[in-house]
Amino acid sequence: MANENPRKSNLPEDPIKEWFNFAPLFQERPFRNLLESIDELFQHTYFKPRFKVKVQEEEDKYIVYAELPGVRKNQIHIHTMINRLTITIKQTEMETIENDKTQATHNKQSYTQVSRTIPFYQPVLEKQTKATYRDGLLTVIVPKRKGKMIEIE
Repeated sequence: MANENPRKSNLPEDPIKEWFNFAPLFQERPFRNLLESIDELFQHTYFKPRFKVKVQEEEDKYIVYAELPGVRKNQIHIHTMINRLTITIKQTEMETIENDKTQATHNKQSYTQVSRTIPFYQPVLEKQTKATYRDGLLTVIVPKRKGKMIEIE
């Protein structure tokens, strides 16, 4: 018995022709606005580090440079572990607004913490790490831990 009601496909009859119907959308401004919006999203400060760090490796040590303009020395916290260094900036701002007419005082406080962790390929000597901070540039010298040579018998 022949099927009187053949099943209809959801696929277009000519897929190439359908593609060319959508091609102008990729060239129009709304699509570019979408891409620009995505770029702006990833350029937002939530996704990128707030300070630049450069790591220089020498034979016996790592030298880490961090650009921290406008940061006070007491806001910088450095922590070393076996094979990494973490630089944390903690900033607290307080603002007081007084209104003489209503005799009201408005206190506003904000807290910001930003940190960067730099991994090292070799273990480091945490206790011998030294740091200096001058003119917005933090320099941290992290000595490498030397391995033990094993002689083959």
